[in-house]
Amino acid sequence: MILSHLFNKYVAWIIVVAASIIFPLYNCGTTNEPYPTPNEQSISGPTATTPTFSTQPPAPSQNNKAPMPSHPATQQQPSNFAPNNSEITEKTYDVNCIDNVLGKQITDDIVYRGQTPTSEQVKDIEHCKLFVNTNRGDQNSKGNNPNPSTSKIEPEGPRRGNVDEKSHDIGCVANTLGAETTYSIVYEGRQASQGQLNEIEHCQSFGSNDGPHQPSQDIRGDKSHRQGEDDREHNPRASIAPPTDQTDILPDWGPQSPNCSGSDKDHSGMPIGPQCNLIPPPLEPGVIPGQLIGAKLPKANYGATHKQCQSFEGETCSELKWEQATDLKAGEFVQIRISPTNPNIMYAGTDSNDMTTYRSTDSGSSWSLVHVTGHAAGLAISPIDSNLALYTNLEAPVQRTEDGGDSWYPVVGYGPGEINYNKPFTAISFSTNEPNILYTAALRGSSRGGIWPPEPSDIYKSTDSGSSWIQVGTCETCSSVQTIVINSNDSKSLWIASDGGLRQSKDGGHNWSENVIPYLQKVAAQTSENAMATMPKVIGLDIHPSRPELILAASSEFGIFRSDDSGLTWSHSNTGLQTSKLHQLHFAPSNPDVVYLSSHDGIYRSDDAGQSWEPRNEGLEYKFVSPIAIHPEDEDIVFVGTTSEIYTIHPEHKNKGMNHGQGLYKSIDGGANWKRSDNGITEAKTAQIGAHPILPFNVWVGGESGRGNFFSPDGGDTWLFSPSITSHYPMVYAFNYEFPTQIYTTGWLKTGELTASTDNGASWYTLTHKLENGLSEKTRELGLRTEGSTDFHIHGIAVAPSDQNTIYVGSVHDTVYPDLTFNLNGTHIWKSSDGGQTFPEMSEGFPIETKTSINSIVVHPTNPEIAYAMTTLHETETAIGIYKTTNGAKSWFPINEGLDPYTNDLQMDPINPEILYAATESGIYKSTNGGQNWFKSSTGIPKGPAIDMAIDPLNPLVLYAITPEDLYRTRDGGEHWYPTNLGLPLLEINTKTLSAQERLLKELQLDRTKTGHSMYGGTFAQDRTLEIDSTGRLIVVAVKSSRDDKDRRRERKLYRAILTPLVDLEYKFSIGEGLSNHLDITSRSNIYDLLFDTNTQEVKFTAAGPSGTESVTTVKIPSSLITGGEQALECCVKVFVDGIEKAITKTGKGITFEHMHTGRNEVIIKTR
Repeated sequence: MILSHLFNKYVAWIIVVAASIIFPLYNCGTTNEPYPTPNEQSISGPTATTPTFSTQPPAPSQNNKAPMPSHPATQQQPSNFAPNNSEITEKTYDVNCIDNVLGKQITDDIVYRGQTPTSEQVKDIEHCKLFVNTNRGDQNSKGNNPNPSTSKIEPEGPRRGNVDEKSHDIGCVANTLGAETTYSIVYEGRQASQGQLNEIEHCQSFGSNDGPHQPSQDIRGDKSHRQGEDDREHNPRASIAPPTDQTDILPDWGPQSPNCSGSDKDHSGMPIGPQCNLIPPPLEPGVIPGQLIGAKLPKANYGATHKQCQSFEGETCSELKWEQATDLKAGEFVQIRISPTNPNIMYAGTDSNDMTTYRSTDSGSSWSLVHVTGHAAGLAISPIDSNLALYTNLEAPVQRTEDGGDSWYPVVGYGPGEINYNKPFTAISFSTNEPNILYTAALRGSSRGGIWPPEPSDIYKSTDSGSSWIQVGTCETCSSVQTIVINSNDSKSLWIASDGGLRQSKDGGHNWSENVIPYLQKVAAQTSENAMATMPKVIGLDIHPSRPELILAASSEFGIFRSDDSGLTWSHSNTGLQTSKLHQLHFAPSNPDVVYLSSHDGIYRSDDAGQSWEPRNEGLEYKFVSPIAIHPEDEDIVFVGTTSEIYTIHPEHKNKGMNHGQGLYKSIDGGANWKRSDNGITEAKTAQIGAHPILPFNVWVGGESGRGNFFSPDGGDTWLFSPSITSHYPMVYAFNYEFPTQIYTTGWLKTGELTASTDNGASWYTLTHKLENGLSEKTRELGLRTEGSTDFHIHGIAVAPSDQNTIYVGSVHDTVYPDLTFNLNGTHIWKSSDGGQTFPEMSEGFPIETKTSINSIVVHPTNPEIAYAMTTLHETETAIGIYKTTNGAKSWFPINEGLDPYTNDLQMDPINPEILYAATESGIYKSTNGGQNWFKSSTGIPKGPAIDMAIDPLNPLVLYAITPEDLYRTRDGGEHWYPTNLGLPLLEINTKTLSAQERLLKELQLDRTKTGHSMYGGTFAQDRTLEIDSTGRLIVVAVKSSRDDKDRRRERKLYRAILTPLVDLEYKFSIGEGLSNHLDITSRSNIYDLLFDTNTQEVKFTAAGPSGTESVTTVKIPSSLITGGEQALECCVKVFVDGIEKAITKTGKGITFEHMHTGRNEVIIKTR
């Protein structure tokens, strides 16, 4: 409704001119007091809002608690609810809320099947009740509409114009035409002009995005949303913000409404279908995308056999020459700090469990991982001692070092097993004039920020440089504190930027003011169904070093606020900015008139102390940036870190898409030019590797606790990154064998257990709820599904090569992580026969009560009814070998005759699917009759475990295997194996003779039932860390840097080996409407991103491959596509690769050219 956007601006005006309108906005408590306005004098009439506010900051609260605006999620319900517990319906309760508390299955049973809830369940969902209006006939009754987020405020009997709420998104119209014009058109009956109609054409509504909880398919019968079919169009996202003239400066002002909501998302906010996919930017007029509709590999054949290595360098087999792939950089930086006394010393903190804190001793030229605990949040270096530093953590106590980062110890907070474990500590700061004083802040619970309505944040103080701490106060309505700034003249004068706005304490953190910025007070006073839209969040904050009355505050959604009078008044200061979505800012210590500001769209610099801004982004490959560090003696030397996804303390800012260029950058010319400065910073724990089954050099990688998925289109030369929870504790990547590609991932992060992508990894949606809905009655009867919303551990997944609609999925009974609360016990198998629309459990014959893990699933290449499910010790208690189905999972039976049941991996010969290979804890086994019996096939491999395998898809006599200590190759189908490790940094083997007692202790230490699969103590870590591409020409493996698996600073590096010559693939692209024009390409490159520019008559595409390898490409362009037809193709064709013209050959097959890969190469074929 328009008034939900305009209420704060127009309330006084509307009351005067339309006295008959009633505004039933009330407090959230049990009384019917009027809804409080934070600052009555700051509410303006219909006149234009001026950029300067003259409101005094509120006085500090005596009880540290600020009055909170009402919000549906926190309202205490009145007594006019249906008292009968059985009346739990969509009309009396928020069913999505019940979903979140009780889980979808129990919710369906109670709401739709009539099951009577227990008294404890009724108590648990008390807060989910909806208001029942018992005074519908009395329009003037108090409490007529106690929920302001659903209030509809309109003048009586309005005259309707040619734009209304049904025909247009009113928020979008208000953004385009302005608030007053929109109001007069929509509610006062004024007719919009044709020009105005043209301007708001994109605001036309095509259906509501709102949707209630959707019951299970077996109840509804309507599968449209659950199947991912959606006829709604994505309207441009409207801003949700109080009116202001700043929208003329910054068109993205305010939080943007999501492009999907309601039933399109699960209870956690994760999309449940591709209708929520990222909308790609439009192409230039006249540019037509090519769609890949087919790619064909050469037919697989058995090659010549060899019993041993055929080439050597010295005594080392050189058939494979390993080299390190380019480092994987997610770029999830949260803080960078430079020592004020020794600028060569720097620290960088990341939002990752695997690589918390890095240190540089050479001014950022190189970095080393110095400590790992969890998600870093804040960093502080002593103003007088470069060896003394602290960092805060969202999952562990605050850490301190006094020896330059060589050793760290906790100083405040709680560790695992303690009552307040996971209490997140956020910002931390030293006082500059009293350098022994520090302040830090911690949220009360395990939530980490981005929480609204607000939660308390406790303030801690140290007076001995961080050795000991005391709690000095609480900011009751701050939620996450993002920045702490201490007055350089008074260590008791503090400012904090927080989810709850900008706050001040004048007594050392004991008492806190309310949010002092009037415009942000209006934001918090709004009512919206989206609670995040009312969060007055401030992230960046700094005080001018020599003029402490000058304060700058960078808000999350509303640009820069500036005060020149120590916070008494505030004004907007956005001149020169191109976005309102801001992060951190800092004054330069050596020249305080210089300020640097980070944002969603790059870096800005001000040379007039924040009055105006200029973008400084040359060289920044990725402009979603946050942390800033400025050299203490030179304002032109500055560092900035990208923030792929501020996943924890700033979750409302997501940056979906397949992005590149993440990392840490340095400028030595005041931001005019930027260069990478992150040598040594890499994804620390590569855990899972996958490869596309058809497209060459397509490698996918997930970090053990990563922030997203890495993708390389060129075999590891370059990497793109897709921020997503799908790669937080990832398990398996799987792909369909047709085009367009659909990608599936499994894992164990809640709501990310089973996910899919239909846009090549740019967007992801969850399918976990379909596993929940598909659980068998037997599983429920046995009590294997325990209470709570879905929290499973999923591992194995496979798509049938001959039928993309057939998908098998397997689960894990996790016994390695006792602090986690998975609520599906035993081990289960699901199968989808409809392309992922439904996933019924089909575990008949498999012992589902067994505490094991289905690690690998392999499906017959031509018969989707035949599949194998392999169990493992990975993160569980036991392994029971391999089970097989021959009837599409209607029943399963064991096939373990002669096999070590402690299996680790399973591979199938694509030419003869009866031939299987299994890696086990005692070596490699082979079956030639579909698993009826097995025999040992490990000649050449020392006695011990084989961890993982990979089979060449075009010559399946060639396989690769890793043991804890080495990598092996066979070229005769597993009859003989030999090491091929030239270039791999194998860890030195400890040759010390062990006593019987030492051997026993070592065996106990390496008990995988207690440690998971990463604890072999060797060079190679676990399954899914050895992979081969679709052509068999690229092999990749993850290599550990330390034998000590308990050393959290150990890293895993990705290595690759490339075999030449490369293999030719046949690609088919369609171009234009109706797929009428087909363009055929035969190439040794990975061909993608094909475009046809009708303006210049050019065909453009990317040809990718490992650097140093040769590609030959033939392109057959249909004459119907080109102006001039055959004559133009005959006379005028030129080919350019990365701007350099290449010699071409023309034949009946097309235009042929050659080039050397340098990773991703851009090809342009000109036809005139």
